Amino acid sequence: MQPGMRLADGQYVVERPLGAGGMAIVYLVTRTEDGAPLALKVLNSPSPSQQGRLIREGRAQKTLRHEHIVAVTDVLKVGGLPALLMEYIDGPSLERVIPRVRLTLDQVDALFRGVLAGMAAAHVGGFVHRDLKPGNVMLALDEGRVVAKVADFGLVKAEDANHTVAETRTGAMMGTPAYMAPEQVRDAKDVDSRADVF
Repeated sequence: MQPGMRLADGQYVVERPLGAGGMAIVYLVTRTEDGAPLALKVLNSPSPSQQGRLIREGRAQKTLRHEHIVAVTDVLKVGGLPALLMEYIDGPSLERVIPRVRLTLDQVDALFRGVLAGMAAAHVGGFVHRDLKPGNVMLALDEGRVVAKVADFGLVKAEDANHTVAETRTGAMMGTPAYMAPEQVRDAKDVDSRADVF
């Protein structure tokens, strides 16, 4: 997508790319109605399984309203592929900060408590993240304080029957190996919230 491109019947204007991952590109977009900055995560693969995963991610994250979780406001179609309209976080990921900034103990404690609070809200909401790592924790500035916000629920799994978001084969390994609980390495389908705590 090019800067200046209009999306969703002109409701949003593409400003610039913010970053790219294995299956999606995230763009900064502006809402034409009020100029508010938002992030748009656009799938870059026509794979039906990846499309389904992004839609499930959006539906799950849209139900989770918490200060320490990146808010998803809508699931759209862009160029025939699913896309997530999200809260724009004007800050780096924790992964980028750790090697560059020597955080104080108080800062580490505040960020850690924020991540715990966000994950507790996800678990109460019936979801297991399954890919919690520094690269999926964004840092936002809010009135002079740094707020940790959990992002990227792409491997989300529902823990209860009220949600139908996960489609994981028994015995499948899903997640980032260096951050996975041992039971998740063996079988991602049957893990519960304890895997996120690990």
